[in-house]
Amino acid sequence: MRRLSVLCTLAVTLAACLPAAAQADPANNPAVGLEQDYDPAPAMWRLSDDDTTIYLLGTVHLLPDGFRWRNPQLDTIIDEVDALVLESSDADADASMEQLGPKMAKLSSERRPTSLQLSPAVRERWRQVVELTGQPFEIVDNTPLIVALMGFGLGGHDVGLSSYEHGVETVLAAQFEDSGRPILSIEDTGRVMMSIYLIDDALILPDLERDLYTWDGTMGTEFFADEDAAPDDSAWQMEHDWARGEVQDDIDFGMGDTKLAVVFKRVLLSNRNRRWAQWLDNRLDSPGSILVAVGAGHFEGAGSLLDMLEARGLEAVRINQPAQ
Repeated sequence: MRRLSVLCTLAVTLAACLPAAAQADPANNPAVGLEQDYDPAPAMWRLSDDDTTIYLLGTVHLLPDGFRWRNPQLDTIIDEVDALVLESSDADADASMEQLGPKMAKLSSERRPTSLQLSPAVRERWRQVVELTGQPFEIVDNTPLIVALMGFGLGGHDVGLSSYEHGVETVLAAQFEDSGRPILSIEDTGRVMMSIYLIDDALILPDLERDLYTWDGTMGTEFFADEDAAPDDSAWQMEHDWARGEVQDDIDFGMGDTKLAVVFKRVLLSNRNRRWAQWLDNRLDSPGSILVAVGAGHFEGAGSLLDMLEARGLEAVRINQPAQ
């Protein structure tokens, strides 16, 4: 898979830090690969001291309707904890983006348009790609390149059969709202977005040039996911692995060992994990119990949230085993 096609799916994975959910065409057989012949057990950990218990649940933000991920152990924890903690809340995100919006607009206005950073031979192809997205060319051309490419893959709030409506956080938030319990957030969304805005265009331009040269002018190639591809038995492998409670040794954005991959992992994973570990350490000073539900990718690979907690002298203990 080309690096740029990976970037074009990252808009829906910013918080989750996982590949976008598999895309399947309902006109084909949407049930292919979705059958679950196991009892779900998504990975969970417990961080605690004498008077505080923090449960950590790795999540997937977008899921297909009917995909099972609940189990009696998790349901008991959900019923018993005092509050839910998510990566960010809608209210916090709106406030953060309102505050940082002018700064992001200033960054866009001061940068050299992408078309002028590209060689003359591919500038018209860049315009064609942008026009296929249905977005205004002048806005996209002046947007930091990595943000623009992520926007190509956004396509609304749903990805194939998966949607935020059925994602873990949405389901949990509705349950906690119904019970009148607090829903908190662990980070400032605007800070994350600003970090992405500041990623150097130069890390991406060579790949964009290369892909524009070889692009055949259709949607289902380097720049756009092929939504008409028929699903197969592996179409939902990521979701099944997560629901079974498997934790990967590393998380791969599909960019290899490039400078961009290093920067992206730092921005989306290690920097955030370090801040979250400090938040959790401070939270241990407050008695009670909470459920922290954040993207499963934050628990995988070097620099994971678990590693950052360990660096602070804290141990999060796995409280369940992968499904058989």
